[in-house]
Amino acid sequence: MDAVVAGPRTPASRRGLELGFYVVLAAVYGVFVVSTIPGVRPVPGYNLFLDGLLNNVAYELSAVLCLMRARKGVAHRVAWQVLGVGLAVYGLGNIYWTVYIRTLDPQPFPTYADGLWLSFYGFAFVALIMVVRDAVSERVPLSLWFDGIVGGLAVAAVTSAVVGPVLAFTGGQSAAAVITTLAYPLLDVLLLLIVTALFALFHWRPPAGFWFLAGGLAVFAVADVWYVMSAANGTYQPGGLNDSIWVVATLLIGFAPGWSQRAVGSRLPNWLMLGIPVLATLAALVLLVYDHSTGLHPVAVTLGAATVVAALGRLIVSFREVTALAHSRQLALTDELTGLGNRRAFYEQVESLLATRPDSTRGALLLLDLDRFKEVNDSLGHHAGDDLLCQVAVRLRNALQRPDDLLARLGGDEFAVFLVDNDAAAAETVAARVRETLAPPFTVDDVTVRVEASVGIALHPDHGHEVSTLLRQADVAMYRAKELRVGYHVYSIDGDMVGQERLRTLEELREAVYGRLLTVHFQPKVDSQTSAVHGVEALVRWEHPTRGLLYPDAFLRLAEDSGLMRELTTAVLERSLDQVRAWRDVGRTLSVAVNLSASSLVDLELPERVRLLLADRGLPASALELEITEDFLMGDRERAREILTQLRGLGIRVAVDDFGTGYSSLAYLRELPIDELKLDRSFVQPMADDPRAAAIVTSTIGLAHSLGMTLVAEGVEDEATAGHLAVSGCDQSQGYYFCRPLPALELERWLDGRAQLAALAGGAR
Repeated sequence: MDAVVAGPRTPASRRGLELGFYVVLAAVYGVFVVSTIPGVRPVPGYNLFLDGLLNNVAYELSAVLCLMRARKGVAHRVAWQVLGVGLAVYGLGNIYWTVYIRTLDPQPFPTYADGLWLSFYGFAFVALIMVVRDAVSERVPLSLWFDGIVGGLAVAAVTSAVVGPVLAFTGGQSAAAVITTLAYPLLDVLLLLIVTALFALFHWRPPAGFWFLAGGLAVFAVADVWYVMSAANGTYQPGGLNDSIWVVATLLIGFAPGWSQRAVGSRLPNWLMLGIPVLATLAALVLLVYDHSTGLHPVAVTLGAATVVAALGRLIVSFREVTALAHSRQLALTDELTGLGNRRAFYEQVESLLATRPDSTRGALLLLDLDRFKEVNDSLGHHAGDDLLCQVAVRLRNALQRPDDLLARLGGDEFAVFLVDNDAAAAETVAARVRETLAPPFTVDDVTVRVEASVGIALHPDHGHEVSTLLRQADVAMYRAKELRVGYHVYSIDGDMVGQERLRTLEELREAVYGRLLTVHFQPKVDSQTSAVHGVEALVRWEHPTRGLLYPDAFLRLAEDSGLMRELTTAVLERSLDQVRAWRDVGRTLSVAVNLSASSLVDLELPERVRLLLADRGLPASALELEITEDFLMGDRERAREILTQLRGLGIRVAVDDFGTGYSSLAYLRELPIDELKLDRSFVQPMADDPRAAAIVTSTIGLAHSLGMTLVAEGVEDEATAGHLAVSGCDQSQGYYFCRPLPALELERWLDGRAQLAALAGGAR
């Protein structure tokens, strides 16, 4: 026969046991409490079944209830368990009295039962301290501590005044009896003080469990005071209502654990939270005044005086906290970096300004965004970006001439200005003045940096009445100004549609850049003397999901304005070098030239980043050439020299793209480490028909060779131009006459076809 093994209890069985326990609890308490009602008990006085059995069972059931609910709860579990043990010890005191003390004549006092009963207070104190420790795991304002102390002392003072006659009762008793007699009400007062302070820590809205705890302790105090007064007057009768008050107190305490930690009730208004310590202080003052006419117990007087002293401390703390709050509010409305108002301050100030003026009041909101600020942060570091923002803030302050004009930093590199009593023309004048103020170069970390601001303008009330609406319209206008390269722009509905499309395109471009979804086409660089191809130029393309293949002029400006240029450049370098690696793996020894944007001017990390890209692919430095425009060279000559020198130190060739289109001095050709000039197509294309253009090309070739540089002619469209370049001594040519930019596979087919034609030509000879 198989053995039957009892499995673990199921949730249903546990609920059944719990329900049975509550039924027994209700029955025991119901019978005992009803039996203490005057006139219900058959024979007045002590009853062994009711007061000896049911009373003790009730006490221990309260302890079991507390421990059971503590096990179910999550918060303050250990504290509730300690409280449950205290209730059990209290019940043991009653059992000891029933078994050993009740039968003695005369009955001694105090006894071990009193020791067990008083032990409950020790457990309760430990439990409360543990709850306080959990409640203040986060920093509690000092004012709340004082509220709790003031309230607790006031409750203790009033309670002491009420039980004063009991505290004064010592007639004919031994010292031990006097101490024991006084211990019960004094410990009750102390418990109520701690509970009141705990309520203050919960902003006078403690969880439900603490209301049960406070209620149980308050009922305990009532029962103890009643008993001491009855015993003092000789009117105490076992089995009376006083006995039921004790057990009801333990029952309430037993129900304290296991409740949700949510605060009970709605949040108290500030005046009521302040009124609680005020009323407590008034109660203490009334007690002290009353003491002059009717002497109170010294304990009550002492507690009342302590309440007043604590209230004075609370007043001092309140003054400090109000001062700190005002300072915190000022900090909350100030941009920590620049000292200007922040976004919150701007909203509040503009709304307040508009609220005090009629709806017809005209105004203008200007939103400024610094162009290419992200490159400064990425290249020089955030500390340099912060320094630049501080300098910009100073210039913006100086650009605003009226005291009513509001200036704030909204975050990042965005600033906002609100102009009162300004129309569109006046707002445009201010926008132009702001841009002129920012035009001179800034010095950041000994580096000369130039920044420009794109300004969007929204008008009140034409474009909206609320600050949020005006900011949105100004944001649309600002991006329109970036797109049109006009510096500033006034909001219009047509521009709003364009702005939405621009934002959508920007997000798509961001995904394409960071997702490495951009493609690269390659255009060969042909040796003008031998027609050999040893290198190609990489040209980025974007295969847009709905607009098809996009050329650089459709998205590079957007990438530059939005701070994506550094990441885009890295993406093009990665894709280009990956392709060079793939070509070399199959025997095609080609180098690649990659264009760098003007924002690379301040990127000191560029050389190291390029070195790592080459090393990761096992490519020599000769596999890469970097093309830089004249704008790059003339933006910051010293920084350009530093970056180019490091690149040259790695063995990477540097070329100047679009040579001849800038308005700069040729001095940089002497000062900077440059290997190659790429003559712009505007000189190359007309040279076959224009002697002056041909003369410029020929002289530029001579200049490059005299400086030890090679020259590449761009924009070669026909055979005549290619022949003229070869005769003039040009090193390399590039243009549609040879090949347009192609994807890698198509370029390979073009190279293979060119090689076959060369082989056939050689065989024919």
